[in-house]
Amino acid sequence: MDKKKLRVLHILGELKPSGAECMLKVAANEFAALGINNEILSTGAERIGSYAPMMQAVGYQVHHIPFSKSLKFFFRVYKLMRAQKYDAIHIHSERANFWFGLTATFARIPRVVSTVHGTFAFRGWLRLRRMVFRRLQDGLGVIRIAIGQSVHDTERKHFGSVTRIIPNWFDNTRFFPPTAQQRNVSRKRYSLEEQTFVIASVGNCSKIKNHVAVIQALALLPKDFPIIYLHVGAEEQGCPERTLAASLGIEKKICFLGQLDDPLPVLQAADAYVMPSFSEGFGIAALEAFAVGLPAILSDVSGLRDFGIQFPGIHYAEPVASSIAKAILELSKLDLRERKQITQDYPRISSEEFGINIGVTQYAQLYRSSTSLLANSPKLA
Repeated sequence: MDKKKLRVLHILGELKPSGAECMLKVAANEFAALGINNEILSTGAERIGSYAPMMQAVGYQVHHIPFSKSLKFFFRVYKLMRAQKYDAIHIHSERANFWFGLTATFARIPRVVSTVHGTFAFRGWLRLRRMVFRRLQDGLGVIRIAIGQSVHDTERKHFGSVTRIIPNWFDNTRFFPPTAQQRNVSRKRYSLEEQTFVIASVGNCSKIKNHVAVIQALALLPKDFPIIYLHVGAEEQGCPERTLAASLGIEKKICFLGQLDDPLPVLQAADAYVMPSFSEGFGIAALEAFAVGLPAILSDVSGLRDFGIQFPGIHYAEPVASSIAKAILELSKLDLRERKQITQDYPRISSEEFGINIGVTQYAQLYRSSTSLLANSPKLA
């Protein structure tokens, strides 16, 4: 591979501990080893984002241009691109996705990559607009990437858009099945008794993550059922999930742990992982749970449904309390040995198919590939 150093600018919204940011953070050294110097542009309208210090700590230069629907905003982005003379622009933001690509065209950036991070099955006017923008992007030479099969299929079905699949990755250098001692230490950390069945979730508390269904499911279980829910993620303003738990009389069965820099001890302490989302483009947190060797209860929705091929034995449930409660009871009937038997190949599969080096290598190849973008791009003075 050509060892020429490349400069790449990643365009995101407000920087938060979500998929794209977390992947870039853990892949900093891998990209550097391949000669890719990444920088980040936060377009958070009001703030740069809470995750900015983490990105800077691993070596990324972070720029901030607050988003606005104005020519002035895009001209500032254009000036940054021209001044820094990037070799490639990587667009992660869904907001203004087309316009960032067009700005990169005017800035005469040699390579432009756009990753679709979710299953956006728009209808009506939004669908038509998306179809038009996708065709225009094709004409500009933008390389479009889907993070998984469901995203690829949605783009093709709803917008006639051709994408290449480069799967999301997780930090396979850190997430491993715990030893018996590590499991015991982690359970003691959260004051968990051995006979307690422990479920865990990792993710923000937006409505689409549907943690409400898990809380309601706990209320449907027998009152003497020994269960604790380790809940990791930044809560919504006013903490409505805590209020719901209190109203159902199950607040003692939930440990609200907030946003954690390192969810590994939680996963090591758990008996099962639950992701009840209404929609997911991929689900990196689920991958981390698989790598730790946890059986999982996932919503039977696109994005999460994709995992069923590589990880047999997943308990799929409808994203409603009754279905999740049923899945919890079924898993709890299995002892630790039986659960380990189901997931014995999960760590190996996770690392081999979704390790850092897999996706990073493919993106590095894309950044170095030539496109026809410059040949057709307009010029600005």
